[in-house]
Amino acid sequence: MESLKQRWDEWVISLKNKKGGASGGSIKSAQIVYVFGPSGTGKSFTGDYMTVMHDYHHVDGDIPLKHMCLVPEYKEMAEKMILEGDWAPYYSELARLTLEAAKDNDKVVLSHATDKNEMRDHVIKKLIEDGASGDKITIIQLTIDPKVKARGLYHRTARMAEQSGMTMTGEMTEEKWINMCLEAEAENADFFEVHPKAIMVDISGRDVTHFDNVDKALGLTRSTELPYESICAKVKPIDEARDKIVMESGFFEAIAEIAAKAEAQNGQSSSLAIEEEGEDEKKVEEMKKRRSTIVQCEVSMRGMSSRSLSLRDTSEGVEARRKSLITTGKIFEE
Repeated sequence: MESLKQRWDEWVISLKNKKGGASGGSIKSAQIVYVFGPSGTGKSFTGDYMTVMHDYHHVDGDIPLKHMCLVPEYKEMAEKMILEGDWAPYYSELARLTLEAAKDNDKVVLSHATDKNEMRDHVIKKLIEDGASGDKITIIQLTIDPKVKARGLYHRTARMAEQSGMTMTGEMTEEKWINMCLEAEAENADFFEVHPKAIMVDISGRDVTHFDNVDKALGLTRSTELPYESICAKVKPIDEARDKIVMESGFFEAIAEIAAKAEAQNGQSSSLAIEEEGEDEKKVEEMKKRRSTIVQCEVSMRGMSSRSLSLRDTSEGVEARRKSLITTGKIFEE
């Protein structure tokens, strides 16, 4: 685990040195962009794009949660947020990380799936209280066509399942998946609030218009007219490097344990709970791996805000499918 922590620290330092103009420690003069949007809208992708093409330092707002297995203080924050509903320490840390980046970079972008205005305003308030200039903070809210988002999540989820040795058989087609996602989104229509001061940026095109719309909102101009594919080839490795460290750190298994604990705390019988007594050690490890993948898929669909992590669908049918996947690696849709 120590080697992972060291690699994480080295990765942060390398990115910090690679991009972002030095500001000489003047937080007040730094341009700060706060990007938020629902899961699947490409927040991290947007932040990494701004790093590669516009010399911003990107602060991924999932850092405290995704690295709770590497930093004990972050695990404490995650448990407080998920088990106790105390989200303030987590969002205060997002502000602190952003300000730390602003000490050495004159352009910083923070990306996160912050769903409520109360939490967003908390971050902005902390930024200003600790030295940032309010007139240099820009708020961007990403939007996307629900069908486009659902289609992308379908292929991502199928890939994750295959990588963990799971299969989905029966009638779980792409069309059925999309309809399921649209129904879930309709039921939680007020889940992701619109911020009154945010610049709304649509990225439904999944093409160069994503970059064009972000640039237009921020008044930016790309120095080179690279095609969409060439820009993606520069941007995607950054996120892949983050994900590799997260996957190896045991994050998804840790978050599954916390989710199961939260459901038990609320008196629910959780499908995420694994009965280890009497089971073969190898089988238990396989079940834990599948559980991690299920949580990873659900996180990719719902995001990692405090509320979204507590809104897992616990209906009888869904719970039965989760249990089937964890114990057998298969799901049969009737």
